Amino acid sequence: MSCPQEMASSGAGSAAEPPRWTHDSLIGITEIRRIFRLGRTAAYELTHRPDFPDPVPISPRCYRWWASEVAGFAAALRREPVRANAEPARKPPLPEPNPVAPQPQIIGRVRAARARKEAS
Repeated sequence: MSCPQEMASSGAGSAAEPPRWTHDSLIGITEIRRIFRLGRTAAYELTHRPDFPDPVPISPRCYRWWASEVAGFAAALRREPVRANAEPARKPPLPEPNPVAPQPQIIGRVRAARARKEAS
């Protein structure tokens, strides 16, 4: 049985076009990582880009993407010209420590370490 979104998009019973799942497959984040050669965090950031294909919800916490849409997105990225003056994003430098500010002091008692138990 087809999902309601597919029935609405295919004309609700149109015999001219077979359902999408017969000629396309759903891929998960593991396959997306493999296609784009990314780590887990970078792959999730990629899937949240506004131009990335919309996910297909499988369950409340499980999403998949149509393989053909992801392949089209990857092809579009490859066609995109690389900017010659593009620099990688860098974190802002940490602020310099204030030499006038008092250094924190360790307050409290230091206790001796316990002796290790003998192996039995």
